[in-house]
Amino acid sequence: MSQNKERFWSRIFRSAAIFNFAMGLPIFLFPLWSNQVAYLTQNIDVANTYRFWRDFGFTVVVIGIGYYIVSLDITKNRGIVWLGIIGKLYDVSILSYRFIIGIAGAFVLVPVIVDAIYVLLFILFLRRKYQDNSGEFRFS
Repeated sequence: MSQNKERFWSRIFRSAAIFNFAMGLPIFLFPLWSNQVAYLTQNIDVANTYRFWRDFGFTVVVIGIGYYIVSLDITKNRGIVWLGIIGKLYDVSILSYRFIIGIAGAFVLVPVIVDAIYVLLFILFLRRKYQDNSGEFRFS
């Protein structure tokens, strides 16, 4: 793979890490505020809602660390990319559904759109052929 392509993909994963940090840290550090920004309704079990919301934020940050790890060497850690696709597809589906049924505000469409773009980029990344040390091409 050319150095330009490696740099391109490295930057994509680094930007995904930054996006996850930008979304996950406010949720983790400020669960009450971030939940009120995202959702239009109050859940009856407020204490557990914010506790689980904070856990979600932590998970988003950890996955961001995974994207950063991939950005350091894009020839390794493909499993993290697959987990990212699965997680982002779930996020796109759930947040879109919650917006459609009226319990989430329009703000949630920002991560929906960005995550959908990353899903497409990650799929393109995984579909690329990489040459291994034996000279043969392999799919990852």
